Amino acid sequence: MQFDAVDKLVFHIIEQVAADNCDLDKAVEFVVSFSNEHSLSQEILLKLSSIFDSDSMYREKYVITRACASLFSERIREDALIEAGKTAFLLGLDELAKREFKEMLEESPKNIEALCGYGSVLAREGKTEAARLHYEKTLEINPFHIDTLCNYGCLLYRLKKMDEAEEVYRRVLILDRENVRAHCGYGILLSKSGERTKASYHYTQALKLNPNHVESNFRFARLLEEMKEPLDAEKHYIVALKADSEDPRPHLFYARLLAEYGFIRGARVHFRYALKLNPENVEAHCEYAKLLARFGHRHEAEVQYKKALELDPEHFGTLCGYADLLKEKGRYADAEEICRQAEYFKRSA
Repeated sequence: MQFDAVDKLVFHIIEQVAADNCDLDKAVEFVVSFSNEHSLSQEILLKLSSIFDSDSMYREKYVITRACASLFSERIREDALIEAGKTAFLLGLDELAKREFKEMLEESPKNIEALCGYGSVLAREGKTEAARLHYEKTLEINPFHIDTLCNYGCLLYRLKKMDEAEEVYRRVLILDRENVRAHCGYGILLSKSGERTKASYHYTQALKLNPNHVESNFRFARLLEEMKEPLDAEKHYIVALKADSEDPRPHLFYARLLAEYGFIRGARVHFRYALKLNPENVEAHCEYAKLLARFGHRHEAEVQYKKALELDPEHFGTLCGYADLLKEKGRYADAEEICRQAEYFKRSA
């Protein structure tokens, strides 16, 4: 009988999560109520969470883990809250992630995983000072917590504190020489500092450990482009795209690479997909428009320029490109007006 109940529970979770405008909290309430009604054990629910995780069904996993945090106590509740917070963060549900981590910290103010996770959410929200304080508080409690060190190194890099970030990455690699995130982060830092050979070494090390690591493939591809090795760069863009086709960055940069070498059909495919994933990227609209204009697709180019200007009426590159296109189309008065706008915004800036 319990097998039937589990099947019914799984079906309802998947159905609720798949619905438009899904309210995950309501799905959690359903799991809690259903589990109490059918006396489902914590072992069964934790097993379901593990299955959803292995199948990359993260919204379903969040619902189960959050329900476990409501149903059980002590260590099971702690682990479930942390896992729910991490899963919400992975899904980009920052408010839910903060709620789970904050709830954990109210019960256990020195919980390392919750402090680190809450800091990560704050960093993604752009609250860099608050994130820094959380990471430093975490490292006071445990100076060797690898995830916090990696996150802290990334934050210091964003704050342009290069020497401090480098010291943190070195510390991580002393503690764990096979840490992919640290190799990748250190590679990004070294590449930014112009130390391409060292950066290449760390990207290579990261990819030896995890050949499909999206960020390492993407960053290494960009470095290889800078080093005038487009064929090798292409290989890494393709690996990154296969590993995560929903990340707009590899699509955009691969489109740029293809466009540079005249592969218009492939470039168009990747520009379109990048814009599907991130329709508010002004630079992408502008560059796609320039590619279309370059190969005679003037009407489509004008559509892209207009979309870019709807998003940012002062975007200088778009104004200049659109003015050139209007001249090509013989609309000189319109082109002159756009040029005046570009010059005005340039002076204002």
